[in-house]
Amino acid sequence: MSLNLSLKGGDLGWMLLVGAATLVANGTPLDNTLAGRDLFNALAYNVLQFGVPAVLGLRAADAAVDASRLPALLAYPAVVLATVLGGVWVIAPTLYPVLGKVDWWTPMNDVVLACTTLVWHGLGVTVYVQLRFSQRAQARLAMLRNAAAERERRLAAAQLLALQARVDPALLSERLARIDTELEAEPVRAQARLAALIELLRALQPHVEAEVSTLAREIAALRAYARLVSADARHTERLHFAGLTEPPDWPLAPMVLLPLVRPLLDEGTTLWSLSLHAGSGMAELHLLALGPDRERTRLAAGRVALSELAQRLRAVHGSEAALQLIGEDFPLFKLSWPIPS
Repeated sequence: MSLNLSLKGGDLGWMLLVGAATLVANGTPLDNTLAGRDLFNALAYNVLQFGVPAVLGLRAADAAVDASRLPALLAYPAVVLATVLGGVWVIAPTLYPVLGKVDWWTPMNDVVLACTTLVWHGLGVTVYVQLRFSQRAQARLAMLRNAAAERERRLAAAQLLALQARVDPALLSERLARIDTELEAEPVRAQARLAALIELLRALQPHVEAEVSTLAREIAALRAYARLVSADARHTERLHFAGLTEPPDWPLAPMVLLPLVRPLLDEGTTLWSLSLHAGSGMAELHLLALGPDRERTRLAAGRVALSELAQRLRAVHGSEAALQLIGEDFPLFKLSWPIPS
């Protein structure tokens, strides 16, 4: 794996800061009372000698340690040694023709500069490594937390899928009894109601490899139930699907949408409209009461186990998901959850 050493936005600033800090830490401006051009040259020397190689070296060490190519105990001390030794005896001589060299500078000054700079850079890199290790530990902890949360969401989805696949005996016996009653008087309607029941049961059975339900699957189950409880078992006259002819296959928690709408349709007279809205990585289903009786509509909405359904939704989709009941005249349920971008 190759190391990416391209400069980041703040690297130039760090190079300047390291060079200036090295100049001040070694006491050069203070001991020699540098000013004007001399101070500028000294700063340029330190930036090019120590700032640039230190930042690039730390970037390379970070990449090598993150990729497990080198241990930290070898990578970061090597950066200090390479920066100081290379800066004093390799980079500085190449800068003499450009930036000049003071008359009083001797080889002994190189040795002293190297020794003091090793101390300051060693301390600085030690602090840097501690911060990096802290960041790595925090990133690792965040990754473990996210993985645990994802496992919990998958487990919740699997449990809800299993719960949804277990057909409610009361629902089954009640609808079969009604079908049995209609067989003699209205055999065509009874056949249509039986077909709606079969469609509902088929929609409630998850795919073998399914980890979560989908909006398309939940709408299919809801549409079948709306037909099942309708007057003629062929239409969904008490639940209008607005723009949901072909709903997308977005992941959606099971055992939320149908349990939300079922008590509203079982009331027998209220009319509802279900519409889909999406944008900015979120989807919303709006379930709006259309009447006709405001009081009975409110009573029907009050029978919805709102907190339990909202908890199921958040268990699968996280804290961004929500289920709300708003509106004073006619109730409006808003079901929102994140969708793939």
